[in-house]
Amino acid sequence: MVLSSVGKRYAVALFNAAVAEDILDQVHGDLMSFAQLVEKEPALKVFLVSQRVSADQKRDLLMNTIGDRASGLFVKFLLLLIDKKRIDDFTRNEFADIAEPFGLLYEEHNNIVKVSVVTAVPLDAETERKAKETIERRTGKTARIEKHIDRNIIGGMIMIAGGKIIDGSIRNELAELRQELLEARVN
Repeated sequence: MVLSSVGKRYAVALFNAAVAEDILDQVHGDLMSFAQLVEKEPALKVFLVSQRVSADQKRDLLMNTIGDRASGLFVKFLLLLIDKKRIDDFTRNEFADIAEPFGLLYEEHNNIVKVSVVTAVPLDAETERKAKETIERRTGKTARIEKHIDRNIIGGMIMIAGGKIIDGSIRNELAELRQELLEARVN
């Protein structure tokens, strides 16, 4: 997904304001929850992007639904998006133009690394714990595991963290063995 530079600027501004007010965790939760809400509730999305709905009606809806549930900073942020007529643009994109760069800033700030773990079958709790510990030991960061199933890897796992790939799949081991056999000389 190509993120807009405007969305990134709004994400950075919200992030910096949340850090300054020492409510980063709360604002992160508010933003991610709102992004999920917009994605899961098509009626809300239609309402927020509609040109027929006035800015006052959009403000009233947001204040009545999340005004007392979210941080004051996040509510002010949403109201600013309405006032600047940006809520329409960002809502059309499931709010990802703001949520994704904010999430990356949040993870960097909290020393968290996203780890994609690909396995042929679902991970059991013990294997997931060991994979998490391995990445944390290697990176010195807290690992956030995202699990994916790919039956084509046959067995083992592939871990992708911080741009590095650790391929422990059986498919990869078989490919390496095949290459070694092709390169081996017969005496």
